[in-house]
Amino acid sequence: MFLARTCRSELHSYLQFGICWMPGAFGYRLRRWYLGRRLNDLGARARIGVGAHIQDAQNIAIGDDFRCAPRCFLAASDNGAIEIGDRVGFHVNVHVNACVRGRIVLGNDVLVAPNVVMRSSDHVTRSLDIPIRQQGHIGQEIIVEDDVWISTNAVITGGTHIGKGAVIGAGAVVVRDVEPYTIVGGVPANFIKMRGES
Repeated sequence: MFLARTCRSELHSYLQFGICWMPGAFGYRLRRWYLGRRLNDLGARARIGVGAHIQDAQNIAIGDDFRCAPRCFLAASDNGAIEIGDRVGFHVNVHVNACVRGRIVLGNDVLVAPNVVMRSSDHVTRSLDIPIRQQGHIGQEIIVEDDVWISTNAVITGGTHIGKGAVIGAGAVVVRDVEPYTIVGGVPANFIKMRGES
C-alpha cells in the first residue's frame, strides 16, 4: 500500500511538472484544463504562463480573464486561502503565499508587476529561548480592493488592506493599510500623493 501511494505521488509530480513547463498554445490550453480540475474555482478565459506553480490548488479560487505570466507561484497550504477577482493580471515571477492559515483576497482589475511578493502569514518571534523556526506562524489577511496597481519588486505583508484604486510604488514594502486612490512608496511604504494630483 505504501509503495503504491508513493508511486502514485511520484507520477503525479512528474505529470504536474510536465504540464507546468509545456510551451506554446497547447501548454496554455493544457494548464487551463488541468488547473480547472484542481482549483477551487477557475473562471473563463484564464491564461496561465509557463512555469507557474500552484500549491494546494483546492484552496485557491480565480475569477474570469485571469492573466498569469511565466514563473508565478501561488500557495495556500495549511488552511490558507487565496481569492482572485476578475480581470487580474500577474506579470512574471509574482509570489502569492497564503500558507499557514493566511488569506489573500485580490479584487477585480488588479495589476501586479514583476517580482511582487505577497505573504499573509508570519513567523512568531516572541520567545528568545526557542528558535524562531520552532515558534510557529500567525495567519493574517491581505486584502487588495479593485483597480489597484502593485509595481515591480513591491512586498505586501500580512495584516494589510489596500484600498480601491491605490498605487503601490516600485520596491515599496507595505506594512500598514493604504487608503483608497493614494500613491505610496518607500520602505516602509508611505503616502506620496493622491491619484489625480499633479
